[in-house]
Amino acid sequence: MEVHEMSFWKKNQIRFDGKKEVETRLKNQTDHVISRRFKILMVGVAIGGAILLIRLFMTQIGQKDYYATKLSQYNTSIFTSDTFRGNIYDRNYNRLVYNKNINCATYYAVKNIQPEEIEVIINFLINNVTVDISDVKPRDKKDYLIKKDEEFVKSLLTAEELKQDSDTVYKLQIERITDEMVNQRLTENDIKYYMLYFKIANCTRGSTVLLEGLSIKEASIIGENSSLLRGIKVTNDWSREYTYKNSLNQVLGKVTTKKQGLPANTKDILLAEDYNNDARVGVSGLEAQYEHILSGDNAKYSISYDRNGTPIVQPVSSGSKGSNMRITIDWELQEILNKEIEDFLKNRSGGPNNNHIFITLMDPNSGEIVAMAGKKRDTKTGEISDFAAGNYLYAYAIGSTFKGATIYTAFKENLITKNTYFNDTADGIQIKGTPVKRSWNKSGLGRLNEIQALAQSSNVYMFYVAIKLGGGVYVPRETLNIDPKAFDILRKDAGELGLGVKTGLDVPKEELGYRGDVTKRQGGNLLDFAIGQYDTYTPMQMAQYVSTIANGGKRIQPHLFMDSFTETEEGEKISLLQHKVKVLDDVSSYTLAFERVQTGFREGCVSGLAKSINGSYQAAGKTGTAQVMIKGEEYQNRAFVGYAPYDNPQIAVACMSDTQTRTSTSACNGLSKTAFTKYFEKYGVKSE
Repeated sequence: MEVHEMSFWKKNQIRFDGKKEVETRLKNQTDHVISRRFKILMVGVAIGGAILLIRLFMTQIGQKDYYATKLSQYNTSIFTSDTFRGNIYDRNYNRLVYNKNINCATYYAVKNIQPEEIEVIINFLINNVTVDISDVKPRDKKDYLIKKDEEFVKSLLTAEELKQDSDTVYKLQIERITDEMVNQRLTENDIKYYMLYFKIANCTRGSTVLLEGLSIKEASIIGENSSLLRGIKVTNDWSREYTYKNSLNQVLGKVTTKKQGLPANTKDILLAEDYNNDARVGVSGLEAQYEHILSGDNAKYSISYDRNGTPIVQPVSSGSKGSNMRITIDWELQEILNKEIEDFLKNRSGGPNNNHIFITLMDPNSGEIVAMAGKKRDTKTGEISDFAAGNYLYAYAIGSTFKGATIYTAFKENLITKNTYFNDTADGIQIKGTPVKRSWNKSGLGRLNEIQALAQSSNVYMFYVAIKLGGGVYVPRETLNIDPKAFDILRKDAGELGLGVKTGLDVPKEELGYRGDVTKRQGGNLLDFAIGQYDTYTPMQMAQYVSTIANGGKRIQPHLFMDSFTETEEGEKISLLQHKVKVLDDVSSYTLAFERVQTGFREGCVSGLAKSINGSYQAAGKTGTAQVMIKGEEYQNRAFVGYAPYDNPQIAVACMSDTQTRTSTSACNGLSKTAFTKYFEKYGVKSE
């Protein structure tokens, strides 16, 4: 036991150290910790260094190409250029609009190019290639004069004016420079020089087209002198061409050139849609309406620079051509009608003031515009030019062709029933303070129902309908009081058929026509309204109106777009988009109204005033005459609306010939007969 206790004591004996021993022991412990941490730190540094060395190796050797590419990208800019637009064809794939390849001189921005070098380049171009200045505007020439003769232009301002800010000084200079000054101080070569100078000087990035339409020889000259013409390359481009330059131009529309670039009125919108400033876009007609179909996907190219600032241009992607588009027009029929209209105007068959003739052919079931011809004669020169767009841009009083709308209103508003008769006498309608209103036959047309009234074109019958519509009581030679709301009712009902409303034709703009003065809603004016002598309508509205009658009450949207497509290398056509029939209004529930109007139109072509237009195609229709006063002399708008066959309509026709003499033969009678005849010769009469 004693041994055990001694052993335990020795093992657990308490040690007493002095101050010196404690300090020594603590120092040893601290040195040990520092040493251990230092070793850990050194190991960490070694590992970190190894990692950095590995990363450096990977960067310099393993990822050399990757970072070289990155560096190249920082020094390279990507630009785009528009590609070929799609072609436009007629319904039978006759090409109407296409792209023509042209050679251009394109300048790619040179870094820090000096004025002396620009001068050398421009002088070479002026002396060796054709520089077209026909597009230079008078306003641009003023800028050229400021650049050429700064001291002279300064002399146009007073000393006080020259002290103003630069913008104000510039505006004053532009105002003071006259066309005479420009003509005296700028030569043709000056204009060429400064046109090119401003293009090059203002192009600090990307590219700009300097010259278009280079000949092969001119392109070769530029190519052979590339070292002198730094930044200038011959590029292949295109211009928009029209197969038939004198027909349907306004309808097809126009495209800007590279020089013109984006139109000012839509520039901001187009830039937001990733168009370039110099992109070619449709600005009118179908080219504008279907820009989204006809324009292609932009090509891309890169520009990098060598150490001298010379651009290195490389293609990135070729882009893609726009889609082709087929329109509903039958070009063969279009040209036949164009010739007949031109001959009529050229021969002055309608008299000295007959300057416009229009005709539209429309499928009453689908709205397809099969032909849309129009011509105008210049009143000063006598020159005849195409004006097919007048079918939807010009509006006229359409006379008795409106009477179908009057009879429709009579039934719809419960003013008459089937076989309602009125008496058309020589007395006509006599309203106090108003000339006597009669039918074309001053002796009167006798007792007529609604069908006979349409066939024989009775004004008096329509007058009685208008009086009932206005809630008036007719007393000869007394004032006719009517409810002014009758104007609104007749206008609304006519609009359901297509008159006095936008047709929805797929063009950027169409006219609505003139609506009679709301302050002159007297009884006599309502009677004029009922015979088509108050509001005005476009030939396109007339076509929609007669189509609604033909199909029994569906107002179909007329259209020129038929479909879009692409072609394979083998020539196979792949359809993309197709037009879908759109019904804008449906009043077909008024069955009796349409039956009576249709029958009246049919009788008009069988035994009435439109019988000369009838043929084996079995037409139904209505002629019209509207009085027009010119310098106190009466002229007449001559019109026709109709369709065929009457019992299974395939085609509707609307024609307008303005201000013919009273004794002349209506252009529309012969023209409409030609339209029906040629259409059915080509397409035949379909069985039901």
